[in-house]
Amino acid sequence: MKNNIKFGTGGFRGIIGETFTKYNIQLVAQAICNLIIEEKSTKPVVIGYDYRFLSDKAAEWMSEVFAYNNIPVLLSNGPVPTPAVMYMTKSLENDFGVMITASHNPYYFNGIKVFQAQGMDADVDLTTRIEKQFDKIEEVNKKPLELAIKDKTVKVVSFLTDYVVSIKRWISPKVYGSDIRVLFDNLHGVGGRSLTYIAKELDLKNFRTIGKSQDAFFGNKLPNPTRENMESDRKYLKNGSYDCVLGLDSDGDRLGILDECGNYVDSNELLACIYYYLIKYRGMKGDSVKNCATSNLVNKVTEKFGYKCHEVDVGFKNISGKMKEVDALLGGESSGGLTVRGYLYGKDSSFAASLFIEMLVVMGKSVSEIVKEIREFAGFDHVIMEDNISYNNEDVVLHYVRTQNIEFPDKVIKREQFGKNIKYHFENDCWALLRCSGTEPVLRLFVEMETKEKTQQYLKILKDSVKSVDTF
Repeated sequence: MKNNIKFGTGGFRGIIGETFTKYNIQLVAQAICNLIIEEKSTKPVVIGYDYRFLSDKAAEWMSEVFAYNNIPVLLSNGPVPTPAVMYMTKSLENDFGVMITASHNPYYFNGIKVFQAQGMDADVDLTTRIEKQFDKIEEVNKKPLELAIKDKTVKVVSFLTDYVVSIKRWISPKVYGSDIRVLFDNLHGVGGRSLTYIAKELDLKNFRTIGKSQDAFFGNKLPNPTRENMESDRKYLKNGSYDCVLGLDSDGDRLGILDECGNYVDSNELLACIYYYLIKYRGMKGDSVKNCATSNLVNKVTEKFGYKCHEVDVGFKNISGKMKEVDALLGGESSGGLTVRGYLYGKDSSFAASLFIEMLVVMGKSVSEIVKEIREFAGFDHVIMEDNISYNNEDVVLHYVRTQNIEFPDKVIKREQFGKNIKYHFENDCWALLRCSGTEPVLRLFVEMETKEKTQQYLKILKDSVKSVDTF
């Protein structure tokens, strides 16, 4: 069958009504069915969905295809964060899980994330095999959901409670009943269904949630806890009213933070802080894993403790795969996701936020004091920034990125390729990165230098070098 489906770092995503259509949704379901039949798997497929427009319907449409193919389905009885689906896939020892979401993308996108055994993000091998199935499909048949539920091919079950309990088990009893003052901006996403639940389970007495309501337009904001979105919450921090502000993206796997003064704590600092806390205060051991767009602050903290930081291509499946390979303690990325050894092989912001709250309670210091302590421990105070350019033709942009050398004021000591991404290394732990997004027609630019002024200078050099190449 002809289709325009392409899997990227976060699964398949498309604009609603263009590539995200009922036809394509059910085509993906049939492709997965074919793989399950080929592999003779008899285990149910776990299907969840978030608050986005059509997410609930898309979950039902996929369930109907699985049911027709006599493949049992466990369908969530309500919207859930992406990590809840990963948890169910792992805990039930299932072979496949599916989440209907477009994560942090704008409201007019939706998509499908696929998980494999152990609740891991689908690797390139699996997504390639799914894509190859499309040409073999002659027709897609469905069993009406009502009939599938009646004959128990589809079982509608709760994902949320077991998932929340799995996080609660990780959190120190020292947190229970804490009077720490937390403002949580849900950004109209589904993460509030878990994090608010966890706060109640931990009996956090001063935990307040805003942005609770389901809103297909996400309050007319990008549903992502970016610096811009989080800094709009500074108005709530007058007169020392909160110890921190937390924000999650629309499907609950990215975390953003404001400290007690309203300063944005970026994901690079978050990763370094959590790793520092786990080693020094929890007595845990092990390496760290980061993607190529993440600050060297994580490297420095890891090395100070005598361990190694491993660097991989963008896509959390690469982080979780490397964590598994080297038995690393922590893995994370600059976009706001992390996990810890023994938990899920995927990023989870409810889990990360819970660990962050534990860190504040146990260390007994403010967020700004902890960030300062970590930077002083690492002896690293570089500045990291990012920007982006939209483009029309990915092949044209990729060819440019891979073949053209960019002139910089400083000597490039190494030019490194990570998948579609090109990274330039300079002296003194400085670097610049050109990254093609796996989910949007966007070229992302990252730079980390000793000063803000130099970082801005190198960002401009990157942007000027590519802005004439098939960009909007």
